[in-house]
Amino acid sequence: MNYKYEVINYDKNIPAKIMYLQLSSDTHKTELHWHREPEIIFVVSGKVECHRNGSTVVVSENDFIFFNSEDVHLVRPASGSTANLVCVQLSFEYMRMFCKPIDSVVFDLDSKQETREKLIDAMRSITNIDFRKDEYSPLLQISYINKIYYILMRYCISVKRSSNSVIIPRRDFSYAKTAITYINENFRREISLDEISSVVNLSPSYFSKYFKNVTKVSFSEYLANLRLENAVQDMLNNGSTVSAAALENGFANVKSFITQCKKVHDCTPAQYKKKLLNR
Repeated sequence: MNYKYEVINYDKNIPAKIMYLQLSSDTHKTELHWHREPEIIFVVSGKVECHRNGSTVVVSENDFIFFNSEDVHLVRPASGSTANLVCVQLSFEYMRMFCKPIDSVVFDLDSKQETREKLIDAMRSITNIDFRKDEYSPLLQISYINKIYYILMRYCISVKRSSNSVIIPRRDFSYAKTAITYINENFRREISLDEISSVVNLSPSYFSKYFKNVTKVSFSEYLANLRLENAVQDMLNNGSTVSAAALENGFANVKSFITQCKKVHDCTPAQYKKKLLNR
């Protein structure tokens, strides 16, 4: 698993980033990540498993999940399935034109069913735009995106932090963010528990418990899975041999790469590559 901080780049002509995604549980890289921008993910078809700040929820067809700024999250299709999604990542800079303190805003959608229905209608409209038949369809995109901004800012702003108020988050992810960034940048070499715990100034025993509580996997399991997925991608995209992929992605030897692949995918790296190519 490749846990990382994600930088969002926007099309200058659209006041949000819109992505139409078709994901398979067999090939989609599961990435626990975070970014500064709020995000809406609408399920067009299928079913997805969503992790958000340590909690898990299943989102079905014609529904969505909303991530606030810096929520630690991942979205993946249910095991053995595929899913079609529309993802909209919102722009703080655009919202700031209408709401100056937008950086300190939290959106609450959980208890607002009528508002959720309005957002579902807007997301469904974005989904149904036919770009092949209408050269002016980006204008429709912009109109629906603006409708989403209106709904969120008009009905869903629930907390505004000010200089004289302190909001204590439900769970502190700052250590995990620092650790994940460090591991993501250094996984190709040996990283010990002592080293990563010192990066966040925690004792090894406390960090080990904390990391598993936040990410739902142990530090060693996370590191092994991160190396596994990157090694498999090297084999698929770069034509790397099993040996080269193992050594270039931090595995101590080829045997450990094969063992981890069997543990996760129930087959060897070569067999897993063949399986993916034959899909």
